[in-house]
Amino acid sequence: MKWRTKKFLVPLIVLVLLAGLGLGYWLSRRQVIIRLGIYAGSSWDVPTSRENRVLDKTIREFEKKYPNVKVVYESGITKKDYGDWLADQILKGEQPDLFMVPEDDFSLLAKTGALKDLSPYISQGLADSFYPVAYQAGKYQGKNYALPFESNPTMMCVNKDLLEREGIAIPESGWTLAEFYEICQKITKDTNGDGVIDQYGSTDYTWQQALVAYGGHLLKDSSLAIDSSEMHKALTFISKLEALNQHYNVSSNDFDEGKVAFFPMTLAQYRTYKPYPYHVAKYSSFSWTCIPMPADSSQFNATQVKTSLFGMSAKTKQDQLVWELMTLLCQREKSQQEVFEKSQGMSVLKTVVDSKQSKQILQTDDFGADSLTAQRLDAMMKNAVLDISREINSHSLKQLDYLLNNAIKKQEIDSVLPSIQKEIESR
Repeated sequence: MKWRTKKFLVPLIVLVLLAGLGLGYWLSRRQVIIRLGIYAGSSWDVPTSRENRVLDKTIREFEKKYPNVKVVYESGITKKDYGDWLADQILKGEQPDLFMVPEDDFSLLAKTGALKDLSPYISQGLADSFYPVAYQAGKYQGKNYALPFESNPTMMCVNKDLLEREGIAIPESGWTLAEFYEICQKITKDTNGDGVIDQYGSTDYTWQQALVAYGGHLLKDSSLAIDSSEMHKALTFISKLEALNQHYNVSSNDFDEGKVAFFPMTLAQYRTYKPYPYHVAKYSSFSWTCIPMPADSSQFNATQVKTSLFGMSAKTKQDQLVWELMTLLCQREKSQQEVFEKSQGMSVLKTVVDSKQSKQILQTDDFGADSLTAQRLDAMMKNAVLDISREINSHSLKQLDYLLNNAIKKQEIDSVLPSIQKEIESR
């Protein structure tokens, strides 16, 4: 009886082992689909002809390493439509495994549980490789819900020729609002003697930039902080600055023509700048440079940074594969070097910005070798803050911008701020 049991048991064990091996082989060869959510074009609303090149190249390498994995995404979704598209996918329960996080929706997606908490995956070494301001962009209430992919700081671009002609030194890092105003005051003048001002201190310097320069925010302890002392100071400063121009609306065209000393500009704008009427020459006919934004005092950092983010779906069943693809895009030096080379923003990695290739990219632009160096860009990023526009939704921000600019024009700053705060709160 025992012999008969062994006679049947041995083949049974062999069959089970073979079935297990077959199942293992099938599992290793079955195709795994990773869905990716992205939008077409630049994250920074500037022209680009290189959309998704870095992404496609990284995907090819990833799929070569994992022959049974296919990464798919829908192409042609505009940035404007992307937020609605993603929201619809989430409502259907069909959200991508990995997706670019819409600029205005990060907090909402983290709060509602659509994004997976990445904290368990992140080592200290990985966190330290990013610029702190870029890494912070992916945090919500102390937890990591996204990794940074590309950053875009706002810098102060300076017409060097104009300042030198007026005998004024180029401001250095750590310059103040008082210095900014003083230089604008000296620069703004009638150069032709016809009684009309034709040379100006600045253009496009906004109340948001002034608010950050005074250390202010739109939110304080999760509540709107429109009627704040910092906001009062910021709007008063903007009013003084505009009064220098006798309320003439100085434009970027005036800067293009060499009539303006200062022009705040994002890195993406800088890298794609083609002003009118210099299209034939491609760029302006004067030399310029870029420096950090001015602050009220040394205790504040006034250079704001926007950062595009990749987040992982809380419902993905392929978290290890998705995490590897995320780190290939966001933390691998090779991919991030291509971001610097082929996009309009900059890498989120300190080592990439400091690389020989990045230095050459900046040195060979058409603005001159010293217009913006890798060393200066690195210093800006190490002393930068998150863009405050992310603190409230885009609709409220547009309404606030309209109301505050009206208050500046009508010289009603102190009297209307409480009512503006109430109006925005009621929305």
